[in-house]
Amino acid sequence: MDWLHDYEEELRLVFQESRSIISKFPEPLNSQGISYLDHFNVFTTGSHKNYICYLLPFWFQKGYNLSPDDTCRMSMGNVFFMLYFFIQDDLMDSTDSAHAKLPLANLLYIEFLNIYRSFFAPYSSFWFSFNRYISQWADSVSHERERDYFLNDRVKIAHKASPLKLSSTGILLLSGNDSLVAQSEDLIDDVLLTLQMLDDYEDWEQDLAEDNYNCLLSLTRSHLPDDRKILTVGDVKDFIFTTSGLNTYATIAQATHNKLATYEIDAPHLVSFHQVLVRNLQHISAAIEAEKQILQSGGLYYWLSKNIKK
Repeated sequence: MDWLHDYEEELRLVFQESRSIISKFPEPLNSQGISYLDHFNVFTTGSHKNYICYLLPFWFQKGYNLSPDDTCRMSMGNVFFMLYFFIQDDLMDSTDSAHAKLPLANLLYIEFLNIYRSFFAPYSSFWFSFNRYISQWADSVSHERERDYFLNDRVKIAHKASPLKLSSTGILLLSGNDSLVAQSEDLIDDVLLTLQMLDDYEDWEQDLAEDNYNCLLSLTRSHLPDDRKILTVGDVKDFIFTTSGLNTYATIAQATHNKLATYEIDAPHLVSFHQVLVRNLQHISAAIEAEKQILQSGGLYYWLSKNIKK
């Protein structure tokens, strides 16, 4: 069971169809949109991978009997919505290039609506979930810095990607499993938290330089003396490499994974995806600890370990 490669053929179709729709946008928005899509296309070398966005409908497909065609359409809807929200993120960073993408954002939003309107009537409970997820997103992105979500309210970190839950909620509603929606939301929030934690480990230096909120930086700051308010690169490196802070970070992710077994959601690929995220953090932490042990064994041993082939 492979959460990615089992769906390569279907994903290629999703991106091909999405590209075809965007190519029909007015000039120059069509070329801008295709370029933007390629930036996140899983099959484009060097692209930003957002696996959970386009794979979530496929991970729910078998357990809840969604047809292959409908699954692909929901995945396409997620792609259009993903691109729309990435433009919103760019706008909040106030870059000139992002403002030029506003017309494109609206076209992407329309395509998302066209897909999901075909599944759900105007007064379906789906649209109440839609309103709630957008409200969660808006609240989360507006207050993360002042409320320090990682220390005080971790689910709000996941809420930055709340609109992602539209496809899983939609599939549960279509299959008559309305009672499982709340559990599904909690499960996906847990996965999104760990995904953000891994991203924040990879981006901590850039986020520190740009004064962006970051889970790892939040945890590091919490270990500083009370009279220290400004976090430095040295503080973070000391937390990661000297005081085994990344082990603490990975332990939080493992505790989150342990919760997943309590949910009654039939989406084993989603659980497997989360396990990969947790193991990545654990492997990084273990590699750092192994390097420390080598260094503590002395300079000659360190040189030999790096230069003698085993």
